[in-house]
Amino acid sequence: MIIQNARATVGLVTKAIPTSTNISGNVQIGQNADTLSFASADVAYSLQAFFAGASNTLSLNPFTASTTGSTAWVAGAAQIETATAAGTITASGNASVTVTAAGMTGSPKLISVPVLNTDTASQWADKVRVALAADTAVSALFAVSGAGTSIILTRKGTLITSDGITTSIFPATDSTLNIALANGTCTGITAAASSANTNAGTATSGVLIYDGDGRDFEGVTLASLTTINAELFKTIGSNFVVDGSGDDLFSIFANGSYLFAPGLNETTYTFTSSAAGALQITVVGQD
Repeated sequence: MIIQNARATVGLVTKAIPTSTNISGNVQIGQNADTLSFASADVAYSLQAFFAGASNTLSLNPFTASTTGSTAWVAGAAQIETATAAGTITASGNASVTVTAAGMTGSPKLISVPVLNTDTASQWADKVRVALAADTAVSALFAVSGAGTSIILTRKGTLITSDGITTSIFPATDSTLNIALANGTCTGITAAASSANTNAGTATSGVLIYDGDGRDFEGVTLASLTTINAELFKTIGSNFVVDGSGDDLFSIFANGSYLFAPGLNETTYTFTSSAAGALQITVVGQD
């Protein structure tokens, strides 16, 4: 890796427009962007990490780009719930579908689905799937699918996007999740008060790290830095408490960029999240 033109640019400027009578023009407040150059820098690396929730930690040795000791990542899995339709409609009306789920608006929620005389179980199940997908409370938490007599809800994860990469954060199994089927104003449905948990949910936990393995973007092991010229921490979706090896303890807030130039030269950092979110780190220095 050959480093050229390493630099940091920072500034904060706004324009003030006078509002007094007979005053024209505008005034600049603040400083234009200042560029700091690091002529001696010969090493640069970047990494990013996704945090599943609060109290997860990323441990970074900025001199070696190593994240050994960070909270282990568990990807998690989506909970899947399946109801099975049975019975042919013998009188037109509305089928009653009740969806119960923790955190869902209006839970337990009764959804009335128009059905017609002679609809088979597969036919009215398809109408139920369409109605569930169209309901904003249900679709906010679940993807609706299924075929034939199956009516399936798959728990959506909370999506976190950082630098073009999207990660899903799944909750643990919701023991209250249920799809109940019954006649409303129609007749012919074989009532089913309970649905089946066809796949248990597994909570996502820990820290998912991209790079942070002590190598540069070419896959070459980095030499240990002797000096850190600059460090940039960019946060997405979460506040972080930063604990340095020199007992520097400070907070960086969600959806911000924090530039340290010159670098703090801490031998280790521990970043602790307050919520699900992401963190991008870029370091420039010399070996």
